[in-house]
Amino acid sequence: MSSGENKIVRHVLEETGYAYMLSCETSPLNADYAEYASSQSLSDFQAALDDPELTYEQLCKILRKASHREASRSCKTPWSLFMANCLKRSSNNNKARCAR
Repeated sequence: MSSGENKIVRHVLEETGYAYMLSCETSPLNADYAEYASSQSLSDFQAALDDPELTYEQLCKILRKASHREASRSCKTPWSLFMANCLKRSSNNNKARCAR
């Protein structure tokens, strides 16, 4: 992933992360971050990942998988950078599977 693409994905992650945090503080949500981000910003993630075919379900799955990896990591990489790298890898894998 190029530096520019990574910045765009990180920006979308940071925006949705902040919005999710604010939403949780102001009212109880019946959704995890993956569900919230997928429902609120699917088109932003599609554009950032250059994957217009990315579905709500696929994005939820990718975000949850990345979140589980993030929770068990021991490095000090910033959250959005770690998540952006995971998302881009997962998105590329999904594109490769669909092309077969």
